[in-house]
Amino acid sequence: MALDKKEEAISDYNEAISLNPSTSEAYYNRGIAYADSGQQDKAIEDFTEVIKLNPKSANAFYNRGLAEAKSAKHEPAVEDYSEAMRLNPKDPEAPFNRGLSYLRLEKYDYAGRDFSEVIRLQPRNASAYVYRGIARIYQVRDKDADSDFQKAFQLDPTLKKKLLPLINEAKENAKTKVKP
Repeated sequence: MALDKKEEAISDYNEAISLNPSTSEAYYNRGIAYADSGQQDKAIEDFTEVIKLNPKSANAFYNRGLAEAKSAKHEPAVEDYSEAMRLNPKDPEAPFNRGLSYLRLEKYDYAGRDFSEVIRLQPRNASAYVYRGIARIYQVRDKDADSDFQKAFQLDPTLKKKLLPLINEAKENAKTKVKP
């Protein structure tokens, strides 16, 4: 969606909300449009309104978590992903993104568990193996990490060239974090 189309959509949702302020769909869709246009704080506000109107909306919790993570608000993102997982336990996206937030929070055990859950739900998700491997690097589980990377590259050989710099950076960072 081009920026002018997003602005047009936001304007349409503003009108829908003014006509019926209790319609969670308009807030939800406007939140998506705000998030897509980089206005994460406004997206968070709209997803919060959806949650007030419909506290069982796993999608609203998940998308608010995405907006929070994009704003480097990883603690609240973790909470929202957790609620999305509680409401929709079969969706692999929430644990995947919660795992990413846990990596940024340097909570590697939790991150590893989330990526393991994604792998349980989607055994062919190569990215989940890569990120679980990164968590394992920081856990000083190098053999397990290498096994995850091999599995990821077996599932998707195109990842190797793209992700090797990220993996090598994690290995370097982990060396500086480990105290002798």
